[in-house]
Amino acid sequence: MLVRIFEAETMPLALKKVKEALGPDALILSTRTVRKSGLGVFRKPICEVTAAIDSADAEEFGRTVTAPEPPATTQQDDLNYQDLWQQPRQSAISSYNQHIQGVKPPDDSLKDVRNEIDELKALVRQLAKPAETPAQRPVVAAPPRKVVQGVDVQEMSLLQNELDRLGICGEAAATLEQYAWEKLSPRQLGDPQGIREFLGDSIGRLVSVVCPFQPVAGQQKRIALVGPTGVGKTTTIAKMAASQLLQGVSRIALITIDTYRIAAVEQLKVYGEIMNLPVEVVTTPEQLQQAIARHRDKDLILIDTAGRSPRDDMSITELAAFLGHAQTENHLVLSATTRDRELSEVVHRFSRIPLHSLVFTKLDECEQCGTLLNISLTQQLPLSFLTNGQRVPEDLMEADAEAITGFITGSYREKAV
Repeated sequence: MLVRIFEAETMPLALKKVKEALGPDALILSTRTVRKSGLGVFRKPICEVTAAIDSADAEEFGRTVTAPEPPATTQQDDLNYQDLWQQPRQSAISSYNQHIQGVKPPDDSLKDVRNEIDELKALVRQLAKPAETPAQRPVVAAPPRKVVQGVDVQEMSLLQNELDRLGICGEAAATLEQYAWEKLSPRQLGDPQGIREFLGDSIGRLVSVVCPFQPVAGQQKRIALVGPTGVGKTTTIAKMAASQLLQGVSRIALITIDTYRIAAVEQLKVYGEIMNLPVEVVTTPEQLQQAIARHRDKDLILIDTAGRSPRDDMSITELAAFLGHAQTENHLVLSATTRDRELSEVVHRFSRIPLHSLVFTKLDECEQCGTLLNISLTQQLPLSFLTNGQRVPEDLMEADAEAITGFITGSYREKAV
């Protein structure tokens, strides 16, 4: 039995050397990747192949291991590599055992031969263990395709693309997908027009709204707008007052506790003068209670507050002290241009103030309005007002399912309050 070790940069090149040196009948005994000493871990690893052939076949083939570097491997070389892996190994093991048994005990002058025999014994024991060949490597099965009521998930791609286009994500998207699985056939899921009609109907069913201006006999309505800075609370207060004047509600009072922002009080006073409405400025919770008492004959009191950073816990606590005992409907004003994750954080921070509903502003600046549905569902708060511009009062709308669906799907028809 003739045993040789071959080294090359890649496994196909090493097997090429085996084939050229020992012929096509050579048996692959082992393969491994090694690093030669010298440069340590920085030396490029090489492939080492131990191959064997019967002595008679070796003499007949008459080749040496010092063959020149072969050309680049081909697909045929890869096939030869697979064939060599598949050849039986039991014959090699038997030949090694016979070879070892025929070796006479060496004397002290044959230490190198004895060491080689020991290495051969270790190699035989290793070969006796099952080896994992490329063909034996476990194959990971593809996950089963999800089917819901006979509908393959891949058929939902059209709906999912439309949800992405509208900016509907998270819980809202999952709810709509589940509803589509239950209600639509595979043919309907593949029809773009059918998908749009389905969303137009389903969004209106999911969204929650309240009507804050609905009168209650003998009860004064008090509405306070709270929220971060720059979302348009003062302008929205003016729009609310003007819209109610147009609806015939004349007994209205404006109160502001926004004494932090420069010219905030003056801005609200200008609106009050234009609409001939009283404007009160308060700086403490006690003054707010006194102002409300002075206007107990009014049907509607609108309260403007200073913008607060969601991360300023002290300011939000101070605001809660103003509104906690004023028996007001607190509407959280949010900009529709803000990302969903940040909006959820704002709602969470302001939730220490009893929140009645959400008001979304700056819808005219949004390309996607899916956040109206996303935040309403995840935060479990209804929508009360929508604003889509700076005009007073034209760009204010009471939230309803039709308006919200129109903004989200892009089919909005202007509907003045």
